[in-house]
Amino acid sequence: MCGILGWVTTDSSDKLEYFEQALDVLTHRGPDDSGIFDGQGILLGHRRLSIIDLSSAGHQPMRDDKSGAAIVFNGEIYNYLELREELKLEGHVFLTESDTEVLLRAYLEWGASALNKLNGMWAFAIWDPTKQSVFIARDRFGIKPFYYTDEINGFAFASEPKALLELFPELRKPDDIAVYKFLAEGLLYTDERSFYDGINTLPPGHFAEYQIETKQFRLTKYWDYPDASVESEPLNRQEAVNEFSNLFNDAVALRDRSDVPVGITLSGGLDSTAVLAALMQQSIGERSCFTSVYGGKDKGEAGWAKVATQPYGERPIEVEASKAGWIDTLQKISWHMDAPGYSPAVYPLWHLMQEAREKGVYVLLEGQGADEALGGYPQYAMLSLLGMVKKTLSWAGVKGAFQSWNRLCGTFTSRWVILWFLRELFPGLVKLNRRRAGAYMTLSRDFKTSVEKKLKQKVPRKKREFSYDQVTQRLYQDHSSNILPGLLHYADAISMAHSVESRLPFMDYRLVEWMFRHGESLKIYEGQTKWVLRKYLNQVGQNKIAERQDKLGYPTPVESWLAENNGAMVRNLLLSPESQIKRYCDKEGIEKLLNRHLSGRTGAGSHLYRLISTELWMRSCL
Repeated sequence: MCGILGWVTTDSSDKLEYFEQALDVLTHRGPDDSGIFDGQGILLGHRRLSIIDLSSAGHQPMRDDKSGAAIVFNGEIYNYLELREELKLEGHVFLTESDTEVLLRAYLEWGASALNKLNGMWAFAIWDPTKQSVFIARDRFGIKPFYYTDEINGFAFASEPKALLELFPELRKPDDIAVYKFLAEGLLYTDERSFYDGINTLPPGHFAEYQIETKQFRLTKYWDYPDASVESEPLNRQEAVNEFSNLFNDAVALRDRSDVPVGITLSGGLDSTAVLAALMQQSIGERSCFTSVYGGKDKGEAGWAKVATQPYGERPIEVEASKAGWIDTLQKISWHMDAPGYSPAVYPLWHLMQEAREKGVYVLLEGQGADEALGGYPQYAMLSLLGMVKKTLSWAGVKGAFQSWNRLCGTFTSRWVILWFLRELFPGLVKLNRRRAGAYMTLSRDFKTSVEKKLKQKVPRKKREFSYDQVTQRLYQDHSSNILPGLLHYADAISMAHSVESRLPFMDYRLVEWMFRHGESLKIYEGQTKWVLRKYLNQVGQNKIAERQDKLGYPTPVESWLAENNGAMVRNLLLSPESQIKRYCDKEGIEKLLNRHLSGRTGAGSHLYRLISTELWMRSCL
């Protein structure tokens, strides 16, 4: 897990000093070592966080003496031991114990097809002198970031935009379309735009080659989601649970490979408890479990975290995310994210990662990615219920729908079930409400008109058609585009801000493919969300957690803090003469949204948080 930087330019001799300064901006991603490769017009830089092979042999950029190829790599290849043995059979001799050398030799042996063999998270670049090209690639889901620009003085890339801004200060200007999509629609990283005009992201599941002589950039997709299974004999429920269990246990086991201690972020919810259970099944010794709490009586999910750890004799480490200095912390977070964010969950996560680093735990397993694949959010349950209602033509069907409704009311509360049911029944109301009562209504007319005109001129990219059921189709949209990319972005940024590696077992590509091949009934069944995961928890003795019906997500008091003192903090940030958000928003619209939040209107706080995070990003980074 590291920070990478690269610059393909006509002559690197007079640019090395600027390159070194830009690389130093990424020190938080790799505090243990640094290195630069200068190949006469090819500059590759690396900041190292040592996780696998802690010796100096793992130094990067790493070169292959025979071919002259050089690599800079950010991430982990979890199945590197298996690939290493496979490459030995092909005649490769290894000089280190690192997964970086395995990755470099895999490319030299198999070329781009090596990507299909990798299980992990990655963003890397390889200078290939035999082809006079730079080969770059990003993991299937975009867990690790990769930004690039080819608009000014050559082709350059980095783990974070801030390093590119050091090389090219003229790029320090916002991408208005990205800002519009975020504020108006709540979308983050749904396409190849960053929040800086002229800096793009390499799409997940893609690789590219940059030819030095022709300066051509050729992008290729190497992975996509699988279609629904068309097995003649579908799995019975016990077979499904067994298959899921085997895949999940192996995903956790692979992510436990490390030469430094591995801990876990634990909420006591289904996802993180499943990770803990799998980890404790297959390893001996204590594990540090970090749980977020708040000051006073608000203890978050600390009680459930204790329930989860009790079978293993562990006690969760409670990490307080206090109100003291919270705005200053959010500003630091904005700098590390190089973007605004839609979730105040970044605040407690910041404190968790900080505590883990201080306690010497440099790798943490997390439960990210389960909700968007197994149906953890209310919209999936409502879609399932709507489908059931539409099919109901008998008393048994009516009875089944009613039972599902009651069970869902225990998970999300009756009020939320009704609201989400109406939302899915009348999807047009969502857009109407967003425009009349959300962040969209704060946008200035000139800004909206300008951006919406540009968006109308864009030719929409043709999307692949899947034979998914309605619930799985929505899961696909949220997993690939609408929700998860934004969550992955802030998880990487916040963990790396503290030089901690975050690993995500639910993002194992084998497990993801399995979950999308199988339909709705393994995810939402008889009004119960995440059905197959709950059965897994029953199997491993976590029955109390398996039967949890309250869905709290990652609760934070940030939105309530925004309302304190009649919204004084919000007014100081968004309505002062120094406000940067006025580039996009009208004062009257901001005041209206703030008043809605102060009056207790549901959802206003999340829209207000978007404006706050955008303001803090503009102040920190622009």
